[in-house]
Amino acid sequence: MTKAHPLKPEEAVARDYADRLILEALIKLYEVVKPSEIAEQLQDHGLGLAAVRSLLASNERRFAYNERRWIPAARIESAGKPLVERLRVMVDRFGGPMPLQMVVNEIAQASDELPDSLAEPVRRIVQADQQLFLTRDDCVALGSMVFVATDETVERALALNGVPHEVFEKAQKTLDGFDWYQTDAILKALEKTAPIDARALGAVAWAAMNPQDPTANHHYDWREFNAELLSVPGFIYASDHSLTPESEAKKWLSTAIKLADKVTATIEVEDAAPIELKKEDVSNIVAAVTGQKETVTATSLLEKFFEITPTVRTFPDDLNNVMKALKADKGVWWVGGDRFRVPGSAPDYINELPEPFRFVQTHHLQEDGDPVDLELTDDGLSSSLRKLIAHPLATDVNDEDSMPEPKNMPDSLRLVLKPVHRELGTFPLSQFPTGWLDDQPEIQEAILVNRDGRELQVWINTRIRLIFGLIDWWLDQPVESGAVFSLSKTNKPNVFEFAWLDQTDPVVYISNQRMEELREIASRMDESSTFDVVREVMVHWPKGTDFLTLLWEVNVVRRTSRRMLASILSSYVCFYQRSGSPVWHYDHKKVEQGFDKTKKKFIKKP
Repeated sequence: MTKAHPLKPEEAVARDYADRLILEALIKLYEVVKPSEIAEQLQDHGLGLAAVRSLLASNERRFAYNERRWIPAARIESAGKPLVERLRVMVDRFGGPMPLQMVVNEIAQASDELPDSLAEPVRRIVQADQQLFLTRDDCVALGSMVFVATDETVERALALNGVPHEVFEKAQKTLDGFDWYQTDAILKALEKTAPIDARALGAVAWAAMNPQDPTANHHYDWREFNAELLSVPGFIYASDHSLTPESEAKKWLSTAIKLADKVTATIEVEDAAPIELKKEDVSNIVAAVTGQKETVTATSLLEKFFEITPTVRTFPDDLNNVMKALKADKGVWWVGGDRFRVPGSAPDYINELPEPFRFVQTHHLQEDGDPVDLELTDDGLSSSLRKLIAHPLATDVNDEDSMPEPKNMPDSLRLVLKPVHRELGTFPLSQFPTGWLDDQPEIQEAILVNRDGRELQVWINTRIRLIFGLIDWWLDQPVESGAVFSLSKTNKPNVFEFAWLDQTDPVVYISNQRMEELREIASRMDESSTFDVVREVMVHWPKGTDFLTLLWEVNVVRRTSRRMLASILSSYVCFYQRSGSPVWHYDHKKVEQGFDKTKKKFIKKP
């Protein structure tokens, strides 16, 4: 057994709600061998088999695996105890008001008695016990879920109910002057304050209805008040004692499903040996792929045909077996990760390097016949530029070097969008560390998921080192050059979490106004040398500019390689750096001095 990872408060509430739905379904079924029976009951809530299995196996307080069957853990924990104690344990593990009929049915199943004969005895016990009460809609609840007080002092009542004084005062301020004797007072109070801690709301009502004056009449009856409070339709009682509008349930379930992918199993489940695929099995999974227009994952095929999910101990071997069978079948196409689809069903445009990424070769010549725009070897570049041209932000598609795989591979990357990629809906693999993405197969499909749960299908061509299909998300971004985003791995193959970061890269950022100026330069310098383009761009920077900033401004005007720009800066006298300064300057008075003759020996041979 492994220790469960601590949850954030919002994750704990979401998980509790999903677990409660699973427990409710499990109690109705009494016991299950196949978790798919529970998933079928909860399909309208969006809880699939993988999430159900993961949540079942990671909450031993609510679920138990006994004799190869899933049952409520409370059934084992309360066995042999008096009926009233069994009731308390059952409702406590349920985590909220539990329908009385469900309580009766659970007890009847365990005691071999008819539910009809138990209904009234159970009702009497609940009404008599000091720790239990019945709600208006006939659910059993615990006194610890609500505010219980009579004539105590405020300090003692708050302490006994676990309500911090500041929480009480905040709720009291929100409900200042509220009439607790009006019709539908509790409903109106909830509409005004929810989400709110049920105990804090009860404390405010108690303080108003049971004044501290010893001669005053006391009208707060904790059973009556909370019987109505926990019965108001449209609100859900959560594990943090809050009453929350049920519209939040969808968000909770979305969080719980994501959490189910990450939680660690704490319940030992006896799993069979890895599956051995028969010829009929292979035919079925191949047909499942070819019968769809979209991609099908091997993980989903395992779940559909064999009820095997990532929480099953044999899953890695099972997945490998299915992947091996699918890769060997020519009727399906592997597109990376565990993803398969009909052969040749990817868009054609992902197979070729788009024309805008090809470099412009100019034909302007110097007086001695050498090209104006020429490249130098590393030895001819300034020392600072030798390092900068290897910087990931200097590289781009069709302009990068092979790099070794890092010793420590990060799970998340900070990436910067450049203008040409924003316009074409692409992104270069040059910004990714070697090995962060699989290099096989050559064509891969990936799914990006943003913080709102929105998904985007993209295509990766590892041969031309480019990602395609990002145009919709790129055009949502108002910054044309230098927008920063993160990409993070998930536990699903070729599925990545995407997030725009609230920042721009300081050296790649180009304002929208400057972008228009650069486009204007491009419109009138189409026939000019790159040397002249660089000079024109540098006019904007009288105090000098960083190499990377200059590189991407020049690239708005004309597609230019990092080495070409570094060579022009290093070989023409009119460009220079001051001692100790990282920025480059342009002196128009020295243009006539032309090419630095000492650099001729470093000119790269064709």
